[in-house]
Amino acid sequence: MSLLLPRLPGPACESVIRDFLEHGLERWRGFDPANLPVSVRFAATGGTPVGTSELEELRADLEELARAHGFGVTNDRNSLAAFDAKVAAWLAQAELFSTGEALRDDVWSFVSAVVAPDIVHWRFGAAIERYIGGVRNTFQRLWMRGRALDRGPDHPERWKLLTKLTEDALVQITERPSIGSDPVLARAVGEAWIRASEIHGKSAMESIMRRAILGIRIRNEVRSLADLRPDNLADILNQMFEI
Repeated sequence: MSLLLPRLPGPACESVIRDFLEHGLERWRGFDPANLPVSVRFAATGGTPVGTSELEELRADLEELARAHGFGVTNDRNSLAAFDAKVAAWLAQAELFSTGEALRDDVWSFVSAVVAPDIVHWRFGAAIERYIGGVRNTFQRLWMRGRALDRGPDHPERWKLLTKLTEDALVQITERPSIGSDPVLARAVGEAWIRASEIHGKSAMESIMRRAILGIRIRNEVRSLADLRPDNLADILNQMFEI
């Protein structure tokens, strides 16, 4: 039976975060899995509610990853980008987020607003949308990236797309549902971006990526690109990326 994850509804999440930001990081008491906010809920059926030990382990793992990339010490751009890539890969493999529970915005609201608001604050400051579930949520967006851009456990550079793509490229792929929700197409677009960047240079890729994404979305409405043979799909994407 699958584990049911805690859910924090949107309005309750806003209240929790505004209280956290109003009182300041230094007054946050830390995460206590035995004393969750009263607004936290679990699904009534379909599994077993996750226990305190699993939640403690989740907090410990996220904190360990954050501290390895400067949490509490630095927030330079390179450290934050490395943190994003590492956490995306970790979340994509985490058993806790391997079920349909991870598709719920209110689950990620709980993770960001209750389990690790201090890490979110280190990463993004007081931006409310980074705590509330959705494509901008600190951890949900990374889970989406990891799931969409995983080259597979047998690939020698399994997570290269997470480290090579720029933030703009990652956003363009994973925040477009018609692309980001289809791992086959998402990976193919990421691979095409890398090929194009080696020709045009990374500095030119933002405008090329935006034109390519527009073309891909239009073409995908006519025919499912992910159903093409890999070489045919690559040829089409090469045209889109001006290769």
